[in-house]
Amino acid sequence: MQLCLSMIAYAGSHGDPSRSSAALHRTIASYLERLLPEAGLELTWGPASVRPWWQSSAPAVVGFVVAPQDGGVGPHHLVLRGGGLLTLSAELVEGLGCLEQAPWLWLQGDDDDLAPAICAGLSRCLDAVHRLTPDEGLPGGGRSLAEHLREAIAATPDSRRFVLDVVGHGVGGSLASVVALWLRDTQGRRSAREESWDPQRQAKLRCTAFASPTPGNADFAGYLEERLEGELALVSNTLDPASMLWDAQAMLGLPGLYQPHVDESPGVRLFVDALANEIERQGIDYEQVPTSILEGELCTTLPPSFAAQAEYQHVHAYVEQLGLGGRLDRALLGELLGRSASTDDGPLAQ
Repeated sequence: MQLCLSMIAYAGSHGDPSRSSAALHRTIASYLERLLPEAGLELTWGPASVRPWWQSSAPAVVGFVVAPQDGGVGPHHLVLRGGGLLTLSAELVEGLGCLEQAPWLWLQGDDDDLAPAICAGLSRCLDAVHRLTPDEGLPGGGRSLAEHLREAIAATPDSRRFVLDVVGHGVGGSLASVVALWLRDTQGRRSAREESWDPQRQAKLRCTAFASPTPGNADFAGYLEERLEGELALVSNTLDPASMLWDAQAMLGLPGLYQPHVDESPGVRLFVDALANEIERQGIDYEQVPTSILEGELCTTLPPSFAAQAEYQHVHAYVEQLGLGGRLDRALLGELLGRSASTDDGPLAQ
């Protein structure tokens, strides 16, 4: 279910749904019914969207919450989209701000030697999530995510525990882990910065993310794993370039990742060498959180190009390896990703 929800988050990135919240709501509700009819899910908050970058054409950060219809039993899911599909491009580096890091402001504990920091672009996306508010007329209209969660927890019968699973794919997956940690660190307390979404610590938090770039430094990776304990499920494919970003050493293996089917790409080599050198020159580090590994297999029926293989490994391979090909076939994935007229970023490593 989590991967299907993460893919649905890409829907509506072009045409009327990219400009109208009501149209985006209809689009997402339609895909929920088409892809997960047996789950009986309904939108309870959102969708809400905001562009954390100044360009009007930039892909939006999108968030929405789904839950069992009519207050049924089951977890609530906060679904996040961090923009468009990843691209190995100068625009990606600029937009995601991987050459800068921002300190984690919600650090719990007294370890003065711990200095967790996250990618500056993810920090901007997190700020955007704080601001997300669905339009009036939509589920949760006029209420922030924290306000919605507080109300949903209060409405949960005493006999049940409120469970929230934060999910996403790609940059949305990195954002999901960051948002889940923010929720954990702001759970059960009030501060001058913000009111707690769960003052009594009643909710159980989970995070499920796919194909996620590295969100932060080594201290952040350790802190994230410790704070979410056994409730953090990160899934990566060994042939997906996304999980190697932004680790300077790991990225150096990208150009030859698909040999012998695809010759080493000089363009990708030039790009990653320059990026890895600049990350090291800036004196910052990235360390991936331990993930559940899917052993990737080359798709030799594709044209022998880095771009074609990279997109397959970043999207389709997860669907196939998790046994969802009958539900999310390639035609439907292309429809979700808006291949014909998307205003979001194009294929990874185009």
